[in-house]
Amino acid sequence: MINLTLKNSFWGYFNFYYRITGNSLLLYLGLSILVSLMDGLGLAMFIPLLQFVGNPDKTVNSEESLGQLHYIVDFVRSLGFELTLTTILGMLVFMFTCKGLLRFIQLSFYARMRHLFILKVRKELLHRLEGLSYSGFLELDAGKIQNTFTSEVNRLFVSMTAYFTAAQNFFMLSTYICLAFLANYQFALMVLVGSLLSNFIYRKIYKRTKKASIELTKRASSANNFIIQAIHNFKYLKSTNTFTRYAEMLQNVVRKYERLNRSMGKIKAVSLSIKEPIIITIVCAVILLQTNLMGTSLNTILLSLFLFYRALNFLVQVQNDWQTFIENIGGMYAISASAHQMTESRELMGTAEFAGVKKQIHLRNVDLYYDRVKALDKINIKIPAKKTIALIGESGSGKTTAANILAGLFTPKSGEILIDDTPLINYNLNSYRDKIGYISQESVVFNDTIFNNITFWADPTPENKERFDEVLEMASLKDFIKSLPDKEFTNLGDNGLLISGGQKQRISIARELFKKCEILILDEATSALDSETERVIQENIEKLHGRYTMIVIAHRLSTIKQADIIYLLENGRVSASGTFDEMINTSVRFKKMVSFQSV
Repeated sequence: MINLTLKNSFWGYFNFYYRITGNSLLLYLGLSILVSLMDGLGLAMFIPLLQFVGNPDKTVNSEESLGQLHYIVDFVRSLGFELTLTTILGMLVFMFTCKGLLRFIQLSFYARMRHLFILKVRKELLHRLEGLSYSGFLELDAGKIQNTFTSEVNRLFVSMTAYFTAAQNFFMLSTYICLAFLANYQFALMVLVGSLLSNFIYRKIYKRTKKASIELTKRASSANNFIIQAIHNFKYLKSTNTFTRYAEMLQNVVRKYERLNRSMGKIKAVSLSIKEPIIITIVCAVILLQTNLMGTSLNTILLSLFLFYRALNFLVQVQNDWQTFIENIGGMYAISASAHQMTESRELMGTAEFAGVKKQIHLRNVDLYYDRVKALDKINIKIPAKKTIALIGESGSGKTTAANILAGLFTPKSGEILIDDTPLINYNLNSYRDKIGYISQESVVFNDTIFNNITFWADPTPENKERFDEVLEMASLKDFIKSLPDKEFTNLGDNGLLISGGQKQRISIARELFKKCEILILDEATSALDSETERVIQENIEKLHGRYTMIVIAHRLSTIKQADIIYLLENGRVSASGTFDEMINTSVRFKKMVSFQSV
């Protein structure tokens, strides 16, 4: 697991990227330094070498105009090269060819590092989402999750690009400043001090930009959340003519988001427009100071001026890149915060591998709260292996909550879930859930083909195709699929928009039957079906009796007449249990329910 903790400082940002990229980041920075050095030396040598060739006998004047850079000329001569125009131009071609080769290696390496960076971040977020407990998931905002995985990862990508580009330009800047100091340290020092003083202006701009960037992330999450709800509830909004009112509210949210974007644009405009005038003002002031007050000749500061002009160009680029980094820093904060929240709410896993139920599953004295509301109160439910039990009761009585506990989605406040006398918390929950089939009243359909929806993207081997045909028959889907032009390769659309609710439910049932699970949980699994289809599927489910450990939640009591044990839940408690006939004789409440439904 990658540590995505973020500290609010320059080195905090560096460490954030380093923990993701590892030593690749250091190698990239090393290549950046080499490229900068070759670029700086090449341009720095151009003027002084030409001056030296033009005045080969005036060593003193050359040293005066070159400053400490005259040692470069001395080094070239010590190698035995005659300082002709051909030699100098050949050296320049060689140096810039080396720079071009290093630049190619650097950019190719960066492209690879950037690709792996984004893959690692998305993989890490998916890993943490996978490890998130169900109760922790319920505390998260759906819009925030989607925004983090899409927009904020992209903003992180932009911030990383800006950060590394700023680093590259910073090394270029540093190289030219060093060369300018060697040429004329007084001029370079005064310009550098002036540039550093100008950064106080930019610090205020960066602070405002950073604050706006973080706020922009919050606004984007809110807007995404409302858009998701509009898509999920489109049918209701359309049929009740309330979409217009909802759209007005959504437009207000988007308007605030775009207003913040516009504010950031204005800040950026100010930042970009004042940089060059400030820099030129500083350079001109230093030239006047040195020539008029210090008596320095213009020829003496010419090389340093040239080098510093190049340096100041890179200073502008560093400031622009840093501005882009700050504008997108909200992505880094959003990903760090989401990763932290998912880690805090991660699911605790045991180490034992689940091998199946041999005797029974036992919910013993289980309590569960939703916030401070008690959902289950000291319930005791025994589910013998390969038997069918039914949970019945009014809405809110705790049936689905009990099923969620059986699936390991919630951890009881007190009490325990025992499987053959072993607490469920001792098992690796993933190995336990591999044996569970869960069919809820909310059908789950993916935007893919019928075959992939039912087989969950299993390879179309002869064995899987045979199994696929079997579950089509069991879920009463064969005739429906035969009527389709593309048969089992028909795409179902987003959330199964192209098929009816009953057809979606049958596909959900077929998927769990294809899975070959051992524990089958059916939470109002046939509630969306017509009576005839429900009867057919119910008959097929009854054929599974004795082959699966089944937990059936139902309002229609006719569907649970064959259950081995029925548990009646009222206000989170088990008020009665027994077979269908036993319950009629012992529970007045159950007898009334049977009478009301004319079972």
